[in-house]
Amino acid sequence: MNRSSSHAVIWLISCLQFAAVVSANEFEEIVPGHWLEVRGGLDEKGVFQAQRVNLIEPESEEVLIGTITETDGTEQITLLGQMAQISEKTRFNKVTAGQLANLRVKVEGHYRGPKRFSIRKITTRGPGRERVSGPVSEIRKIDNGYSFRIMNFEVMVPGDADFRHEKPVDQYAVVSMNLAVPAGKQLSEDDQFGEGWSMGQRLRFTTLLEARYKTEYNYNLSDPRDEDLEDSAVSIRGRFVLSPGNYGMSGQFEFRHTQLRRNEESLGTVSIDDTRIGESFVIWDDPFDIDFDIQAGRMDFDDRREWIYDQNLDGVRIYWRVSQWLAELSATTTLSDGKLRDENTNNFVAYFSDFERRFAAYAIYRDTDSPVEESVLHVGARAFVDWPPRHESWFEVSRMSGSRGETDLHGWGFDLGTTRKIGERWFLTASWAWGQGDENNRDGSDGNFRQTRLQDNNGKFAGVTSFRYYGEMVDPELANMHIGTLGIGFRASSEISFDLVGHYYRQDKAVRRIIDSDIDQKPNGIDHELGLEIDAIVGWRPVRAWDFELVLGRFKPGKAFLIDDDAWVGKLQLRYRY
Repeated sequence: MNRSSSHAVIWLISCLQFAAVVSANEFEEIVPGHWLEVRGGLDEKGVFQAQRVNLIEPESEEVLIGTITETDGTEQITLLGQMAQISEKTRFNKVTAGQLANLRVKVEGHYRGPKRFSIRKITTRGPGRERVSGPVSEIRKIDNGYSFRIMNFEVMVPGDADFRHEKPVDQYAVVSMNLAVPAGKQLSEDDQFGEGWSMGQRLRFTTLLEARYKTEYNYNLSDPRDEDLEDSAVSIRGRFVLSPGNYGMSGQFEFRHTQLRRNEESLGTVSIDDTRIGESFVIWDDPFDIDFDIQAGRMDFDDRREWIYDQNLDGVRIYWRVSQWLAELSATTTLSDGKLRDENTNNFVAYFSDFERRFAAYAIYRDTDSPVEESVLHVGARAFVDWPPRHESWFEVSRMSGSRGETDLHGWGFDLGTTRKIGERWFLTASWAWGQGDENNRDGSDGNFRQTRLQDNNGKFAGVTSFRYYGEMVDPELANMHIGTLGIGFRASSEISFDLVGHYYRQDKAVRRIIDSDIDQKPNGIDHELGLEIDAIVGWRPVRAWDFELVLGRFKPGKAFLIDDDAWVGKLQLRYRY
């Protein structure tokens, strides 16, 4: 390890030591995007004084419970100081529109802005505390507790208020606070920013800082002529976030700057400074009052396992919610700062899911205009279920078809797995993934399944941090390959977890290439067995603003390699959010 790398590691360790002395109570674990149910009442200044706070999983609709203070009898009511609109979609339960005056009710619907709450259901309620239920958009520490912003409500929470949750805080879903992106869409660690600075009633600036170090040793599997790689990088991302106004318009602008120092044994050392526009867009929230939102700009396409996509794309996307179902339709490309192939590709995505995103079907069409034209369609389905009991299971299946020049493309792929919780601390994971292979394309077709090329294959089992679930060293695309995975994890607390994960790799068809992998050595094309990788992952989130990840991995080549010395990878990553 050279001097600069040693300094990077020492700096990260110092940050770890600093964070270890930082403590926080449970309220300080709440982040923008957590969904709270707050019980209490409005004071004379219109501030909601909390008596009890429940942390819950995101719901499909925000909730208000209180007494109606104003009504025009047909189109609009006011309760808890919030104006709410009645429409043809509003359902009345045990009450009619003409009976609303001075009535205590439960209102369920969609918050669109300070004067726009679209009511979907009104139900009469008996005496009790007033209630507000929705996502947190802002958090401030004050002298005697905390101030939360939920919809248009300023919620004052004493430091000793009754705070209830059925599982560790960080295991609750965080909905996207990218403004009008539908609830139920979880954010990856890459997109969880800090609270930042308030720059007015609707404008806020937030940041995410990241430092990472990575070394790959012997990735060509040859000790005599080993090829090593060493990366040290520091990046900063800043976002200006504009929250919804009276007409439902919102948006954000993000910039990111990265300084990378790469030392590759075969090519030497290079330093790269990169500044670019990140996720920046505008959203028009339900302009036609039919639960139809429009988003335009540079948008993040991200799914919970990043098996389909994890990439910023430029274009237009619409969200259309019908009952408990959601349709996302988009047309995009990459205008700048991307790979040449992506900048020459038009993408068309249709993604249909239930509101909680447990079940989904999708179609992704990518049309690439390059020296060899390529058009590929992926049609797939997926499921995420809590079955069997104490299990969190998933299933992915996709069919690829299309053409590359004069060659027909086709292939199947799937990924099936489950994580079993044992007691309160331990969890076991098992999965099998397969991407169809093809020995040759002499018949004018290529039967190798390929993922969308927008994927990242990054997720978590039951631990604190996510990682490359197909292997940190091999890191392959699921193409012409079987990948069997077994993992054991230990959740020492809500802040720290340990994962030990093994991967077994086998080619579907024995050929002399591995499609899109970090291993820089060709297999022999005769034997199918590629080898075994063991990864150890430590994730630590001592406080809400900090998280750390340490990864160590070893790849043991199999019979398919004539040159078969072991390869190693090490990664250390620090994130700070403000």
